[in-house]
Amino acid sequence: MKGFAKKYIAAVRRSRRMQYILLLLPGMVFLAIFFMVPFFLTALYSVNMVNRLKQIVFTPSLEWYLYALGMEGLLTIFLRSIGYGLATTLFCVILGYPVAYYIAVKCRYKDFVLLLFMVPLWVSFLLRTYALMGILSSSGLLNEILLGLGIIKEPLEILRTHTAIFIGMVYNYLLFMVLPLYACLEKLDVSLLEAASTLGAGKISTFLRVILPLSLPGMVAGSLLVFIPATGEFIIPDLMGGTQTYMIGNVIYSVFLYARNWSLGSAISLLFLAFILAIILVYLKYARIKEVVF
Repeated sequence: MKGFAKKYIAAVRRSRRMQYILLLLPGMVFLAIFFMVPFFLTALYSVNMVNRLKQIVFTPSLEWYLYALGMEGLLTIFLRSIGYGLATTLFCVILGYPVAYYIAVKCRYKDFVLLLFMVPLWVSFLLRTYALMGILSSSGLLNEILLGLGIIKEPLEILRTHTAIFIGMVYNYLLFMVLPLYACLEKLDVSLLEAASTLGAGKISTFLRVILPLSLPGMVAGSLLVFIPATGEFIIPDLMGGTQTYMIGNVIYSVFLYARNWSLGSAISLLFLAFILAIILVYLKYARIKEVVF
């Protein structure tokens, strides 16, 4: 047995392919069990191949897809979710880019500032949302400050509005934009900026032709990290919004846990997944075109 183990270890040391396989195997097994298997079961439910006894039967049907496509108001919720996701991603880029650039290029205490940004992640997503609700409520900290300064005469009704959803999503997902941008900008060669300045490029031209193209991979990664979970969000709309701010995540949650219709919930989930994938593919293609242009 020991001889076999020695031969196996020696073979692994000689083979780069074996080393890669062994490194990837734990992650691949984990994804297969906890991602691919549930996804496969969801697909079976969506085509009506799981009966009431939870048995897999060969009765494929597009009944629930057609039912989902005919649901009144579902398209509106789809588009609302996409709108929230796009708006959140755009504002995270606008707010996160200057912060990431400052930390990566200008800041002397990078580690400390990054730590301050990461501290909120140590708190539960749910608790952060509840804390934000306390700040934005009619008797919360924001209204007390504005009333105390005399800026407003009556408390602002922010909760249960689109504004509250937007603020909550930007607050919770901003860091996922800052970190990829920082990782990309931190590798920026300062000598390129000096060369651009020497060649007569102004600040705007240097940003558009040097900094932005080099930071584009980080922007694309951050946009995906923000857009994908933001479009499927259901905690923030559920706690900070109302029935007029429902997103697709709330619909899927209600169909699965309240209506107990797993087939319909699976069909809606896969339709939305296909919709999101199509948008992401278009975005990635556009991002590559922009990278070439600059």
